[in-house]
Amino acid sequence: MDKLRAIQYFNRAVEAGSFAAAARSLEVSAPAVTQMIGALERALRVVLFHRTPRRLTLTADGERYYEISRKIAAELQDVELRLASRGVKPRGTLTVGMWSTVAQYCVMPRINRFLERFPDVDIIARPVGPVETMDREALDVSVLVGWPIGGDFVVRPLAQTRYVVCASPEYWRRAGTPGEPDELRHHDCLVYRGMREVVLDRWSFRRNGRQVSVDVKGHLLSDHRSWLDEAACSGAGVIRGADLTLGRYLSSGLLTPALTDWEALDPPSIFAMYRKSHRRSRLVRVFLDFLVDIFRELEHEPVSHAAFAPVPGWFGRVHGRHSLYAARKKKE
Repeated sequence: MDKLRAIQYFNRAVEAGSFAAAARSLEVSAPAVTQMIGALERALRVVLFHRTPRRLTLTADGERYYEISRKIAAELQDVELRLASRGVKPRGTLTVGMWSTVAQYCVMPRINRFLERFPDVDIIARPVGPVETMDREALDVSVLVGWPIGGDFVVRPLAQTRYVVCASPEYWRRAGTPGEPDELRHHDCLVYRGMREVVLDRWSFRRNGRQVSVDVKGHLLSDHRSWLDEAACSGAGVIRGADLTLGRYLSSGLLTPALTDWEALDPPSIFAMYRKSHRRSRLVRVFLDFLVDIFRELEHEPVSHAAFAPVPGWFGRVHGRHSLYAARKKKE
């Protein structure tokens, strides 16, 4: 058994959330991933995954092995990058499309690392829209939030977000801090209209096996995530946002989380996409390595998760308000 390849397949399966998704990102067959991880488990004489039809979850042994294997992979990647930098450095222009909040909060504050490492590469950074418009975009690589689509693309998982419900300290003092999700019905919630024009006004939570969904309302709806963040900081209401993009607001105290003993469901993933025709591009490869490095660093912060969440059942089916879709489904 090729132990290094087995570690690579194992790490990617953890990060992608399934053997099939890992196989797609590695550009190999799903049976190849399954067989390699099976061989790894036999060699270690432990079970690494709990397998269910819907998703993979790590066993206790799997979690311990992942902590070690991801460090090994990171060290190898660092060595390879350092060795490569001694040779001919890549040069040229790379057009990168990015979801605006990921660019603003995650990538751009760290882009100077890439520019210093590769001074002969020019980056053209552009905002991008919904995932399904990628076929029409002339981009070398895209950094997106949500759930991948199929088509002529290679998908590289970068991070799994966790939803955080929060507001400014001033708002909580004025309106009271909710202790249960149902109490959000009495708050001014700042609602985001996301991919496919879906109004995300149904917030779902889980604790100790109990699941609760709340149809929230408020006086402000926006297609721009960062505008809602700023409005929340000013005391306008409650937002539900991704931890990796709210980190600076939470750490500075501008926003304070609530309902922290509940898991907010259906958090999106952050991933990179590029055309299969670009997979041999050295420019794309070094930029992907940079993205992997910075999101690995961000995922070490205490508010993030490692395991990828499954695609929610409503994704691709809702048009308009999620709450109305849920009400129709309940009647059926």
